[in-house]
Amino acid sequence: MGDDAFSKQFLETIAVSYTVASALITDPDDRVLLVKPHYRDDWLFVGGMVDKGESPHEGCAREIKEEIGLALPVGDLLLVDFIPQVPQIVDEPLTMYLFDGGVLDDPSRIRLQEEELADFGFFDLDEAAERAAYFNRPRIALGLEARRTGRAVYEPFTR
Repeated sequence: MGDDAFSKQFLETIAVSYTVASALITDPDDRVLLVKPHYRDDWLFVGGMVDKGESPHEGCAREIKEEIGLALPVGDLLLVDFIPQVPQIVDEPLTMYLFDGGVLDDPSRIRLQEEELADFGFFDLDEAAERAAYFNRPRIALGLEARRTGRAVYEPFTR
């Protein structure tokens, strides 16, 4: 077997996943910012798929700018999550990064990407979890805790 064939055969055994980067943004009252896409019934963190050639924190910064029109600094990594599959999105695994997007003092600065997003809101922990997509529900409390303690969390998704 030639080197190219061996390399191809070897690479076919390596796990591959899509990358998602999102931001945990709160208001001064520690309420979590979620956005409501037109195409979903549930609410999401600000963020999305990382483009080829981007690092997760670069993708997060781009998504913040695109979705809410703000150039916020992307802070510390709060959480890494592995989801084996989200059939409504992709049939491959997702590796999800949640970064600290900081505290937004003035929500009137938000300019929603109207083509994709219908609404936004700041919600306390319980209401945020109630509105959030099932795969984001545990991330809300874990992200807030990671921000409070300064210790990132690895949380493989379980239903």
